[in-house]
Amino acid sequence: MKKLIFLLIPILLLSGCTGNNFNTQTKSKSQSNEQYVKAVWITYYELQDFIEDKSESKFTDKISSVFSDLKDKGFNTVTVQVRPCADAFYRSKYFPSSKYCFGFQGADMAYDPFEIICAQAQNQGLKIEAWINPYRVSQNNKISELCDDNIAKKWYNSKDKKSYVYIGKSSIYFNPAADEVKTLIVNGVKEIVSSYPVNAIHFDDYFYPSKDKKIDSIQYNEYTDSGGELSLADWRRDNVSDMVSRVYKTIKSVNKNVSFGISPASDIENDYSSLYADVEKWCTADGYIDYICPQIYFGFKNENQPFMQTVKKWVSLSEKTLYVGLPLYKCSKEDKYASSSDKAAVKEFINNQNIISRQINYLGKIEDIKGFYIFSYSNLYDKDKAQEVENLLSAMQNSSQN
Repeated sequence: MKKLIFLLIPILLLSGCTGNNFNTQTKSKSQSNEQYVKAVWITYYELQDFIEDKSESKFTDKISSVFSDLKDKGFNTVTVQVRPCADAFYRSKYFPSSKYCFGFQGADMAYDPFEIICAQAQNQGLKIEAWINPYRVSQNNKISELCDDNIAKKWYNSKDKKSYVYIGKSSIYFNPAADEVKTLIVNGVKEIVSSYPVNAIHFDDYFYPSKDKKIDSIQYNEYTDSGGELSLADWRRDNVSDMVSRVYKTIKSVNKNVSFGISPASDIENDYSSLYADVEKWCTADGYIDYICPQIYFGFKNENQPFMQTVKKWVSLSEKTLYVGLPLYKCSKEDKYASSSDKAAVKEFINNQNIISRQINYLGKIEDIKGFYIFSYSNLYDKDKAQEVENLLSAMQNSSQN
């Protein structure tokens, strides 16, 4: 089975690696001279807190202050969640305004938040990435709560297109197998790249919402009836990869200087078998992505995905620019899934206040890793994480990768 390759750690990665040290003489797969990325994710719910009312000037002042402080802290990139569901924090032809933006989905926009975000990022010399969740429609399963202009609601209420929308136990998703869904995602990306001075389009880790055969049974039956021979799992992976490829080609057709990156969950096998995300293909073949940023949200003692070993797997895998997502949000809290028996692993983020700084130092010694992303913005200001943040910022400032 080809996935077994990820269980092998190359000799080059093993040699010289003891404790928190890592052999820094590994051959670089990427000879790019681009700036080492020090990024922070700003989620939709953090962005929502910046929009206190409909005052454009207050929002502008807030974003200016936020970005100025991030720049002072040493960050050079902000990745802002501008489409958390099938709605937007920007003026869109395809998606209504987000319910997290001006109070309810489909509300008239008093101003364009993302336009201001881009302008203020440029003022501070920060790179700006538009973070999108391509398939998620809603974080509850009530189709009636979508505004009437939401394309998902229109499709669901249509006899011919109802199957384009999947209602799960607690959420609503677009059906990844529907060609019109792929076209919608592509068009949504194209309008951002065409209208805003972004440095990158950034997808997160949501792909197929589950293994439920009902999600795309109509499309799969049509496929097999017409002679298709792929298994359901392989066919689903092709659906997702086709969407990713279309997005990549569209971005490059509009502006070849805009990057396309994906931040998958760090469990490569689970991505492949449960989310139908073929990250190996995206990381090794041309025409899918420019960079990959696995969310390695684990401590050094985690029994299933210990940080260093998981990093090595991704270094071994990726032939694209590689960044690593780091879990500031876990600091000062129990990591209850870190181990079924090792209390030190469960309490690692409580008993140590230098986890993220050690991870930053570790990554900085690996030539093939070109930066890191911190999840997430508000955690930088959490009083319970103050010492961890101080250590994190010190590690950033003292990094040889400046």
